[in-house]
Amino acid sequence: MKEKQFWNQILELAQERLTRSMYDFYATPAELIKVEENVATIFLPRPEMEMVWKKQLKDIIVAAGFEVYDTEIKTQFVLTKPEEESSTYVMDSENSNHYVASQANLAIPYSETGLKEKYTFDNFIQGDGNIWAKSAALAVSEDLALTYNPLFIYGGPGLGKTHLLNAIGNEILKNIPEARVKYIPAESFINDFLEHLRLGEMEKFKKTYRSLDLLLIDDIQSLSGKKVATQEEFFNTFNALHSNQKQIVLTSDRSPKHLEGLEERLVTRFSWGLTQNITPPDFETRIAILQSKTEHLDYNFQSDTLEYLAGQFDSNVRELEGAINDITLIARVKKIKDISIDIAAEAIRARKQDVSQMLVIPIDKIQTEVGNFYGVSVKEMKGTRRVQNIVLARQVAMYLARELTDNSLPKIGKEFGGKDHTTVIHAHAKIKSLIDEDDNLRLEIEAIKKKIK
Repeated sequence: MKEKQFWNQILELAQERLTRSMYDFYATPAELIKVEENVATIFLPRPEMEMVWKKQLKDIIVAAGFEVYDTEIKTQFVLTKPEEESSTYVMDSENSNHYVASQANLAIPYSETGLKEKYTFDNFIQGDGNIWAKSAALAVSEDLALTYNPLFIYGGPGLGKTHLLNAIGNEILKNIPEARVKYIPAESFINDFLEHLRLGEMEKFKKTYRSLDLLLIDDIQSLSGKKVATQEEFFNTFNALHSNQKQIVLTSDRSPKHLEGLEERLVTRFSWGLTQNITPPDFETRIAILQSKTEHLDYNFQSDTLEYLAGQFDSNVRELEGAINDITLIARVKKIKDISIDIAAEAIRARKQDVSQMLVIPIDKIQTEVGNFYGVSVKEMKGTRRVQNIVLARQVAMYLARELTDNSLPKIGKEFGGKDHTTVIHAHAKIKSLIDEDDNLRLEIEAIKKKIK
């Protein structure tokens, strides 16, 4: 049948012309209704699609028309299908740049998307700890709702999860300005739901979230332990978007299987697509991050200063950013342009004393808190017994002594019954590796840190 041949030719040519995400967004949802008297009637479910068909695909329609019908085929776009004739609105694509009427959803103003322009893929520093998460985020931005849906990114605070969420949203809007995109922390989603529920405006809430093309939810663990109605609404929102092939991207401080206080059906859905971890940046990545953060400043950060800073903070990017802010403040007050290690050390001493008290935490306090948490005595920790729970407590305590104090490796080893410094290095590496793989251990160590500080 010529109509089918004509339409398949259009789609084939459109696939060559458009990027994958634009093809999926603009071409795939369209339908050919009929070709009559050399006019093709094409159904577009969203009015914003007309501009692409009119500007970027017009010559393709002409080419397909001559190939199949051996004549020029003009176009007429409609917003509803013929069986809904009473509410059909026709768009005159030949002579008009606007629609006669539109019942479809309008694009969301950028100011209401929740996105931050500064977060892009271009300024996201890639390292061993985040390379796969970034690759997955890029894939989603190129093949919306077809590659990984949902995409679930998890990891500790300050590692770039929010940056990636925003980068996805900004990339989509760069390629598809009409896409309906919303970034929102889970806590804000909950508050928005409760406020609409209180005001009796649930239909408005549903229309806002269920009409999106891309929903970006940050810190989904905030949904844990919330009332059944809240989880029910998110469940329904998730289902509505997913069933309509709309993209969902979630972040959390832990993997789906370790999310407690959530209905099992939600946890199951979070694992439908791809789950990807982000781990703390290694030394080289921290150097690259520091270079990126300082290259536009009016201060000269010497290479050895950056190396010093990279060695002082290794848990997350926010600590590095905070350190840079402290340093530039001191440099501004002292009217210094060249940032030496001494200037950096001065700023960090103040930061550690004021914020984390890193330099004044005694090792015996760390040993006591770790022992209390794991039910192991300090004497056992300093001994040589190789019982599993004692070994874990000993290694965690050594890890925290290395992370939270400025003591040398030999000094730390001495505090653990005269252990060699290589034992401390091994313990630190072992726990760091386990943290990357075991959410529960990471959360346990965070809990111990809070008690120590």
